[in-house]
Amino acid sequence: MTLKNTTPVPNQFFDVLMKDLSASAVRVYLKIVRNTNGWRDENGYPKQRDWISHSQFSKVGVSSRSVTSAIEELLSHNLIILTDDNGNLLHNPQQRKRANRIYYALTTNDKVKTTDTTERNHKTKPQNLLSTKENSSPKYKANERMPDHIRIRQILMDEQLKQNQRDSWNI
Repeated sequence: MTLKNTTPVPNQFFDVLMKDLSASAVRVYLKIVRNTNGWRDENGYPKQRDWISHSQFSKVGVSSRSVTSAIEELLSHNLIILTDDNGNLLHNPQQRKRANRIYYALTTNDKVKTTDTTERNHKTKPQNLLSTKENSSPKYKANERMPDHIRIRQILMDEQLKQNQRDSWNI
């Protein structure tokens, strides 16, 4: 089965949880899913957590105030976990306000399975993954000239690697 350009969203979210959430909470949750489950490491495992700024949530059509409300709603439904740089839980708005960065993660509990259940590192342990921020960094220096045929081969190899990772997903 080929899943190009897709992000796995837990079925439980659609089947059980979505009906109880506001539209803003659904959008914020899906953004968190995209930034975690939608990014894989070299072994094919999804990110466990990601730093997401308020401005990134605005790109899904949610105002800053609605983002804050949606985050509270998702926390009250135990769908997400918020941590700081060191992995400390951020339980209340005051703690989040003092944090330099807020990392978002999907929860895993017996009642609602919202992430892949295969053995993983602790959900708040930092991983060495590329940022999902929408500014990309070049893979080679700007003044470095690369022949087209080498660049095309490089792109094809990257795409094949991504497809192999997607093919290995257990769905």
